[in-house]
Amino acid sequence: MNTPQVSESHRVTLRCKYLGNSGRISVARYESSVYGKDPQRIMVARDYALDTIENYREAVRAYVTRAGWTGHWVVSTIPDGAVAVCIEAVNTEKGA
Repeated sequence: MNTPQVSESHRVTLRCKYLGNSGRISVARYESSVYGKDPQRIMVARDYALDTIENYREAVRAYVTRAGWTGHWVVSTIPDGAVAVCIEAVNTEKGA
């Protein structure tokens, strides 16, 4: 199974879902035919001092940091959670 690299982070859409019974937010990339299931899915505790969108942004930030990705990520709410896409990927590979 392939894992997206930093230079490919702009090809990935992340899905966030608030799990009300546990007070956590699940963050994973959408499954794709290229990358398959997400081995890096994470769970982030909700910070009740933040509003909903800020909680999703913090959860995405935690995922992106863990994955070693860079770039500007935009988070948008949807009826049952949020999605995040990278609109500006920064290639940190040598020689780029």
